[in-house]
Amino acid sequence: MRRFLKKYDRVTKIAAFLVFLFALSLIPVFWLGGYDYPAADDYGYSAFCHIAWAGTHSVFQTMKAACAAVADRWQHWQGTFSTMFLMALQPGIWGLYALVPPIMIGMLSASTLFFLHTVMVKVIHVRKSVFVCVSMLYLLFTTQCMIDKVQGFFWYNGAAHYMLPHGVALFLCSECILLLKEEKKQKGRMALSCLLAVFIGGSNYITALIAAVLFVTVLLLLLTAGQKKKGLRLLVPFLFFAAAFLLNVLAPGNAVRQEEILYRPGVVKSVLLSFYYCTEYLWHTWFTWTNLLFALAIVPFLWEAVKAVGDRFSYPAPLLVAFYSYCILSAMFTPSLFATGEPGGGRIFNIIYLDAMLFLAGNLFYGMGWIYRQWGGARQTCAPDKKEKGASCLERKETLQYLAGLFLFVVFIGAMYAKADPDCFTSTSAIRSLVAGEAAAYGEETKERDRLVQEAETAQTDEIALPRLKTHPYLLFWSDIEEDPGDWKNKSMARYYQKDAVRGWNE
Repeated sequence: MRRFLKKYDRVTKIAAFLVFLFALSLIPVFWLGGYDYPAADDYGYSAFCHIAWAGTHSVFQTMKAACAAVADRWQHWQGTFSTMFLMALQPGIWGLYALVPPIMIGMLSASTLFFLHTVMVKVIHVRKSVFVCVSMLYLLFTTQCMIDKVQGFFWYNGAAHYMLPHGVALFLCSECILLLKEEKKQKGRMALSCLLAVFIGGSNYITALIAAVLFVTVLLLLLTAGQKKKGLRLLVPFLFFAAAFLLNVLAPGNAVRQEEILYRPGVVKSVLLSFYYCTEYLWHTWFTWTNLLFALAIVPFLWEAVKAVGDRFSYPAPLLVAFYSYCILSAMFTPSLFATGEPGGGRIFNIIYLDAMLFLAGNLFYGMGWIYRQWGGARQTCAPDKKEKGASCLERKETLQYLAGLFLFVVFIGAMYAKADPDCFTSTSAIRSLVAGEAAAYGEETKERDRLVQEAETAQTDEIALPRLKTHPYLLFWSDIEEDPGDWKNKSMARYYQKDAVRGWNE
């Protein structure tokens, strides 16, 4: 430990501490995942694959069933073929539903790290320890303060439809940036970009719409700047995306699903409402002390990124950039408003929140860069301690004191909030469920259900009667079957287990 403290600079030590803190925060979350079980749409969307696996134990036949499920849903319910394929393969088929939190948080972490590494290290050329600090702060705040933690990390069907495409979109953005920046590995990067673009085109309409807007924006900027060669590079994955998106939008199943919606506001009203709801949620609902502290925490590290850019960029029109960010976030509300007349649910809010935090960091960087250039910062250097000649601002004692004080404040106010409401943070909610024993009780109830299902299969009965869940842990419980076998959740479970009916009853 002493060798580590002497060998590495302060920023590297801070980065190591944040990595340790993030890993530590995930222990109770992943532990709680051991009590996670399928619910609601998990059964309906994966019924084909469950039947195939139970009957053949063949991976090939299960994948074939997933394709059949996609074709059926595309024809009769919705066009999002890429995420439907993932939803058909929910881990509960193999008894691995406990992997849902690691899969979702792992995807969020990997895609965020890859994206920020591309932007900060490959493009801006900031040192890796600074990139790690920004990434870990973002992941700490977003995983702990996710809008709907159940649908974000524990309910596979909802998370697979939104969280996984969000991660793929970050990978796609990164690959497109490298496609425009680097001359090496162009063929492989182009092929990967096209594959990712097809996936996004066939995913949920929020992620797909934003991808379309970003594609068009960058293409227009490249053409305006006379970068036709780079524009042609980006045009290839865009065309693959457009083809997949059209296949998604034109699916016959979309019309079937829309017949169940009684009210749709129309295009113009949906767009106007999007701006309203964006303002309402970003400023009145989601803007809390956690977002403010996140901004205060990343400012010193973003300042290092600004200094790394130096004179290479002039940061034109910062207010226009901020307005563009606001428009992008507003557009994320539009598909749901247009389709249902509602701004969306928790799983939609999750990805809007994730992008809002990225835009917050990006606009802070851009605004600080503009100030840096306007005040002649490019001709100045941070005055380090005399004993640390050439050190960055992050090496100064004042910066370390600022970060230490901010950390203590976060711990203090976070502890108060967690005491008043343990469900405020993902880790504290998981700890409460584990310590209080409700997670174990929930697990026992679900195991008892599995036992009753197995008995029904052995007896070859056509109807299953299952006790409704009495324990509802905040992070684990999403929905339950009803007493009425005609309820859609009961029908989904009946289809999953190949029974005529599933009836719930209260103990």
